[in-house]
Amino acid sequence: MTTTLQVQPHNYRAIRKGDRQVLLHVPTTSIFELDPAASDLLGLFESTAAVSADDIQSRFDGRYTPAELCDSLSDFVDLGIVAPQPKHYEIPARIVERSPLKTLVLTLTTGCNLGCSYCYREDLTSPKNSSVMDYQTGTRSIDLLMEEASENERVGIVFFGGEPLTRIAVIRDLVEYAEEKATAAGKEVEFSLTTNATLLTDEVIDFLDAHRFGITISIDGDQAQHDRHRRTIAGGGTYKTVAMRVKRLLERYKSKPVGARVTLASGNLDVAGIYKHLHDELGFFEVGFAPATAGPDSPVGLTREELDTVFEAFKALGREYVSEAKRGKRHGFGNMQQLMTDLWMGTRKVLPCGAGVGLLAVGTSGKISLCHRFTGSELETFGDVENGIARESLSQFMTRAQAPNSACQVCPARSLCAGGCYHESYSRSGDPFQPTFEYCDQIREWTAFGLEAFGEIGLANPAFFNAAIEQRSALQ
Repeated sequence: MTTTLQVQPHNYRAIRKGDRQVLLHVPTTSIFELDPAASDLLGLFESTAAVSADDIQSRFDGRYTPAELCDSLSDFVDLGIVAPQPKHYEIPARIVERSPLKTLVLTLTTGCNLGCSYCYREDLTSPKNSSVMDYQTGTRSIDLLMEEASENERVGIVFFGGEPLTRIAVIRDLVEYAEEKATAAGKEVEFSLTTNATLLTDEVIDFLDAHRFGITISIDGDQAQHDRHRRTIAGGGTYKTVAMRVKRLLERYKSKPVGARVTLASGNLDVAGIYKHLHDELGFFEVGFAPATAGPDSPVGLTREELDTVFEAFKALGREYVSEAKRGKRHGFGNMQQLMTDLWMGTRKVLPCGAGVGLLAVGTSGKISLCHRFTGSELETFGDVENGIARESLSQFMTRAQAPNSACQVCPARSLCAGGCYHESYSRSGDPFQPTFEYCDQIREWTAFGLEAFGEIGLANPAFFNAAIEQRSALQ
């Protein structure tokens, strides 16, 4: 009986650029450039349902030596790119009994001075009617972080809301407390916040600068784009105020580069124009984009056609990134930089993010949630700052989260996606474990685009990646 081998398309993604071919090994997120023998051998497997030794000999006899073909075939078999029968790599779920905390998000308030149409918070209200975290809950949260981060020499505290700067007084007090506790514990503590920028004053900027905050500004483009969804509670536009505050921030703030986060909601699709305005005109170091979190019937969510438009725009902006990278220049497209970083570092996800395994969030009442997006939601909580983390229920959640959907097992983007954001899934289906299938086609296409871009940059300027990752780390 003749032994034959079959290609395993779910275990790799190959991209050809000119006469060169780059292959992503999906199970390990390793990247290889194929030599001519390997490239042609892969082409044979991709065009033939089952390949025998005789097929290889008849196709390549006289073109490649037996040693070249055997080496390439052996590599493909070892990587699971070809196999006698379907081959799937299954990573057994790891029981997470305890994961040292690295980052704790403090939700200081449920109140915000804006009324953005796409805000995902279930408990959002005005500052006047908000629930707030008092100083005692904040200090106990910091105590918990220091206790649970015993193995980590560096920890992070993220101030969140609502709008966290409505609580600047308690931020000042908690920063002082955290620095004292970190010094006593022999740790470094880093602070960050995301703000709508409307409450930035010179005094606030100087305080944030003195304590080296990582700052992200929520802003959606120029006046027409920004004011479409980011308005005051009374319905007024906010762009002029935000732009004025941002300009002052970027003039005065020296500790770290400042990034912009753009939410793409229905009607706001001009990715190139938004990027140009925020990066080239206002001067943000990096600009990142994310679709609005919305249920299937929400008027602010992107339709399938709008998602296609956005991802085509991403690729156009990504090509600008590649052009600059090949010349050794930095480009501020955050989504592309993240993708290049993941490929360069060989990111291999079995969970979509660090929520629950290094990151947790505390709500205003002191209850512990999976991440900041879930504080105030109906999803179960995992203990509180007085009694500690509910390890058994958190462990059960994280174990279940590692069980991939059957559709994900054969997806070539699975190692970079792992099913997508828990909160996106929860918002759309009520189930945090249900993959966000609405984005699957675009994510696969974006991964393929990134692989091609990675290969092109790597061939033209391989030193770019180390420098780019070092530059981006300055944002953290």
